[in-house]
Amino acid sequence: NWQVNNESTSTGVTSPGGKRKRRNRVPEKPNYPLNLWSIMKNCIGKELSKIPMPVNFSEPLSMLQRLTEDYEYAEILDRAAQCTDSCEQMAYIAAFTVSSYSTTASRTGKPFNPLLGETYECDRTEDLGWKAVSEQVSHHPPMVAQFCEGRAWRCWQEFTMASKFRGKYLQ
Repeated sequence: NWQVNNESTSTGVTSPGGKRKRRNRVPEKPNYPLNLWSIMKNCIGKELSKIPMPVNFSEPLSMLQRLTEDYEYAEILDRAAQCTDSCEQMAYIAAFTVSSYSTTASRTGKPFNPLLGETYECDRTEDLGWKAVSEQVSHHPPMVAQFCEGRAWRCWQEFTMASKFRGKYLQ
């Protein structure tokens, strides 16, 4: 007897024992043939966030969720918080920073742009020891504010990106 939990944006499924069952993979991308060049040739000089793209070019999650995935290796921050040597602590922080690129080679889809004022909360305190909250605070240019708190550390960031497609390169 499983129960759907509408209070959460995670999988939202709770077992009879009350333990949350989390999704462990994203659904497969539909296999629809599209010609990327036929879409992009009319977009030269436009800002990428304003270019309408077919839905199947996107990942089935929002940019707020995607940014929260950067905390996948947050145990590195737990180790950094325990360090007494500042050089070793900085090495752990650097390792955490580059860990967010661990999945970029296999992820070619673009996350959905969040609506202005949209929020995303991820509470992993029970299993991973951290929780995060993100909000889309500006739409043009797109900007996200995020706060994450772990066992012995806090992290906050403002993320914004503006890029234009110039035909042969991105600016």
